[in-house]
Amino acid sequence: MGRIGEFLSRRLRFDPEGHVVSGRLAEFRLMKLTNAVAGSALVLEGIRIPDPEEGGRREIDMVIATGDEILFVEQKHWSGSFTITSEGRFFQKRKNGSTLMHKNIVSWTARKGDILCDLHENRTDKAAPPGRTVLVFSNKNLEWEKLPEEVPAEAYDEMGFINMVQNMKKSPPSKELYETLMGFGTWDTIHLNGGMSVFGDILKYPFAKKDCSIEHTGILGLLAGPKSRLSTGQVVTDQSGPLISIVGEDGSRVIPFANIAKIEFSNPRAEWG
Repeated sequence: MGRIGEFLSRRLRFDPEGHVVSGRLAEFRLMKLTNAVAGSALVLEGIRIPDPEEGGRREIDMVIATGDEILFVEQKHWSGSFTITSEGRFFQKRKNGSTLMHKNIVSWTARKGDILCDLHENRTDKAAPPGRTVLVFSNKNLEWEKLPEEVPAEAYDEMGFINMVQNMKKSPPSKELYETLMGFGTWDTIHLNGGMSVFGDILKYPFAKKDCSIEHTGILGLLAGPKSRLSTGQVVTDQSGPLISIVGEDGSRVIPFANIAKIEFSNPRAEWG
């Protein structure tokens, strides 16, 4: 790629889709509100646990751990309305008139919680505290009814959830449970120029894995040569970049540093994570 091509690649903008932005903002808001009332409880977002039966890792939107219990939280920012089938699946009617049948998110969330508790017990020979499966429907425009009594979960809107957390007993989790939970990783995140973010596992990285922001040369780059300068000190002048396996995509691909504004790495995983 010539100098003009390198310059133009640094001027590309990747705009996020509207529903993705609203969903991420809702997740950020719920996490911020939860931390504000969590007291001594441990609150973690987006932890990924290994699945010994099906392989890969499974993400839990939020985990709240205390000395007495663990909450496994699944957040949905759906719009429109939904009903629940006799099999426990959620049938959503969107505002645009389309419909969508979701999997049984209650049993799926509970299964991930069971895996986490089993991993903790295998690691420590100590049982985890009792778990609760909690659904949070954070879009205030969503129309929904109470879950049927036979559905083994709790469901709240955003403020209902925050009030529940505020009123629960929030003693700190045991040292062993804290260590187990902190040993799970999250997603690596690449923030592109323009505001779009992608999540996944960075498989190859040409430098030491440290969070960084990236600045790109402006119009003067046409004269001196386009560059991307990482806050960790490296300067990149070509189309090299991290190789990432992105959530929802098959395979993996390289995203050039020229297209990136910021990189955030997952916390290091422990052996059990």
